[in-house]
Amino acid sequence: MIRFTLFGVQVSIHPTLWLTLAILGRAYMVSNMVELMSALLFIIAAFVVLLAHEMGHALVGRHLGGGHPVVYLAWLGGDCTNESARLTRLQGVAMTAAGPLASLAVGLVAYLGLCLYVGDFALGSALSVGFAFGVMPAEVLMSYPPLAMFFFFYLVEVSCWWTVLNLLPIFPLDGGQIMQGLMKSRAQMHAISLAVAVVLAVTFAVLGLWLLSIFMILLAVLNHKLHQESRHGGTDFR
Repeated sequence: MIRFTLFGVQVSIHPTLWLTLAILGRAYMVSNMVELMSALLFIIAAFVVLLAHEMGHALVGRHLGGGHPVVYLAWLGGDCTNESARLTRLQGVAMTAAGPLASLAVGLVAYLGLCLYVGDFALGSALSVGFAFGVMPAEVLMSYPPLAMFFFFYLVEVSCWWTVLNLLPIFPLDGGQIMQGLMKSRAQMHAISLAVAVVLAVTFAVLGLWLLSIFMILLAVLNHKLHQESRHGGTDFR
């Protein structure tokens, strides 16, 4: 475990985070120094985005409701707890939304940095889109040091995908927690989460995105269980 304090927030990092990021960065497939550096840059970029995301929760939550937030990073994500905070439902929604906004802000800064690096906003935009879809012209890589560009690309890519994933209306993702803060019916919230998770699990399976499909299946199972519990003796949100 790695532990440190950032802006007064206690942060703990479990070793499984590095393992997961290494797998996503395909560190197990490296065959030369450039590929190794690329994998390391992905791990660093993903860590920066994930930490910014949880710090967004922590700092906004502390500002709105006080308390002593704690951030824990493990596997593919993290958790921010602040049991001593006193938040209204709308303040809770704002605290939850602050996470995706913080990670998206990292991507925006990286995008602007890339555009300044190549000296052209149109080219920077085209390169960002091209990298996201696996299209990178060889002449571009010859014109600019690839590792420097890869770090910008990874920051943009991870921040965008992580923000989109977290804003899905599926509990306990941020989108699901925002939905929880805006709805009164617990059973209806879990029913919506279940339906969205099932549709996405099938969609990702058809596209061959098996890790995401399995992740959605796990979320579907969780929300099915919580939906049954909420229908049999569960209470609605206040």
